[in-house]
Amino acid sequence: MVIVGIDPGPVSHGAVIYDSRNRRVLWADKAADWRSIMDESEAHNAERCVVERPAAMGGLQVGKVGHMLDTAWEAGRVAAHFQIAGLPVHEMTRRQVLRSLGVMSGTGSADSRVRAACIADHQKPGGPPAVGRKATPGPLFGVSSHAWQALGAVLAWLESQP
Repeated sequence: MVIVGIDPGPVSHGAVIYDSRNRRVLWADKAADWRSIMDESEAHNAERCVVERPAAMGGLQVGKVGHMLDTAWEAGRVAAHFQIAGLPVHEMTRRQVLRSLGVMSGTGSADSRVRAACIADHQKPGGPPAVGRKATPGPLFGVSSHAWQALGAVLAWLESQP
């Protein structure tokens, strides 16, 4: 199954297109707009979309409220575009993603723990690196920045399926 993962932002979004059968990223962008994500999802015949939905969390500072609201608005817009295009859209909160990946707590930021979980999930003991290099790309080659969070949402959603 080819799945689009989106980590929405107020202006641009982290995005991946992931092939769950072959367990590899087909496309990734750390700062995409919804049109480019839609174009790539059509080009790769995506079958589903997973959007990380912003959720209120304790201790939110006044200055970040506007950012959170803008991100929530944009997440809804992106989800609506994919629904109109006929793709089933699934949403997961950040807390659900962290819990599903088993990185709810630990050292480092939540972002770094999601990245580490994505890499660990694709790393084979004694095998080639999960990310790799341009000359020898691994299954996660090309993923960076906010695209890791989008990939984390996809992997968490896959984990939650029976």
